[in-house]
Amino acid sequence: MLLDVKNDIREIDRVFTCIKEFCCANDISEKKCFDILIIIDELATNIISYAFDDGQEHTFTIMIEKENELVHIQLLDAGIPFDPLKKTEPNTDASLESRKVGGLGIFFVKQLSQLVTYARIDGKNQLDIFVSLKEEG
Repeated sequence: MLLDVKNDIREIDRVFTCIKEFCCANDISEKKCFDILIIIDELATNIISYAFDDGQEHTFTIMIEKENELVHIQLLDAGIPFDPLKKTEPNTDASLESRKVGGLGIFFVKQLSQLVTYARIDGKNQLDIFVSLKEEG
């Protein structure tokens, strides 16, 4: 499935509806569907909020496909170059009072994924996320 998404936070509801339909059509468990929604919510919200600094309307692409026991999610935007994988890991052992605000989103994305890669290709940020469909336990 390929979605073109405007850099407007109101687009998230439409994206969620499409992702839920994709999960249903591909017999993906509720738990894994929820994980995928968390991942896409975090990453799409970041693109909408920070990728474009000119105040204009832009679009970015979300691709999602099932590949055997994996779901491959790709986000592609022509926004400001940004590699979220270079962000410092948050100290999750620190007390709430001593933690910096932010930084947990990509941490959660990594925790819910089997693999996350970033590349800047032809002036676009390309983030590929692979989620295992095998249930832990």
